[in-house]
Amino acid sequence: MNIYVIAFLTLFSVSLIAQSEVYKYVDESGNITYSDAHLDNSQKLELPPLTVVPRTNLETKTQAPKSFTDKDEKRHKTVKKMINEETKLLEEKEKEYNKGKPERIGSERNYQRYLDRIERLENEIALHKEKKGALELELMNLDNSN
Repeated sequence: MNIYVIAFLTLFSVSLIAQSEVYKYVDESGNITYSDAHLDNSQKLELPPLTVVPRTNLETKTQAPKSFTDKDEKRHKTVKKMINEETKLLEEKEKEYNKGKPERIGSERNYQRYLDRIERLENEIALHKEKKGALELELMNLDNSN
């Protein structure tokens, strides 16, 4: 038998299954049951055809014009503000770090506490540099997208 005939018969039988009928059955207690199987005393329901709405491409509808939108402008200002804040925090931590030799404070009579504070400052400086870099990258992406 030809493969095309087999494929056609398979698709045809699948379409018959997809167009199954719906039956409404009411039992003695008044409970309503909907089923695709015909039961005694059930009624076949005539349902309206399904309405199929084609999918729209959201990307083409939501494209912003090449100039900044209000939202983009607000985001741009916010990122610049965050960069300035990170720069200030970084400068403060670098000043306190004093190129690896911060001044000892009164609670650091124990030398290990002093070393722990140096390590903490190094970690905070690295974190502020990383945040500032990420924000600068985001600002570049905002500038390039428009």
